[in-house]
Amino acid sequence: MTIENFGSVCSGGRYENLAEYYTDKKLPGVGISIGLTRLFYKLNELNLIKADKKSISDVLIIPMVEDLSIPISIATKLRNNGIKTEIFLNNKKLKAKFKYADKLKIPYVIVIGEDEIENNKFKLKDMKTGEEKEINIEDINSLKF
Repeated sequence: MTIENFGSVCSGGRYENLAEYYTDKKLPGVGISIGLTRLFYKLNELNLIKADKKSISDVLIIPMVEDLSIPISIATKLRNNGIKTEIFLNNKKLKAKFKYADKLKIPYVIVIGEDEIENNKFKLKDMKTGEEKEINIEDINSLKF
């Protein structure tokens, strides 16, 4: 079965002496990566598996910036507070990113762009009601979902 625009689910290979960048020893190695989120999303979409809950995430962070340090910092703080958080890293249009959150029934979306970073804020959207709020980044630890 071929699915257009799906991307890679699994990849790997031999990494000749990759560790030399970090140590003075010659250490050949192999590695593998599996994109479980992508895989289960598509399997669920094709009704090949039945999932009662479409996503375990409470929040989807949509970074609109190249430097991901602040979005990752926000995600880390949310996760440390027990809030299941996902960061959308695929290069798609904003509408497609919101559609992804809606399709997976992720209840909240955080959008972080250059303006938000400049003002030390982010936008929080309740996907059920459509209500949007601006929240100060310093107040991240007081958020409850």
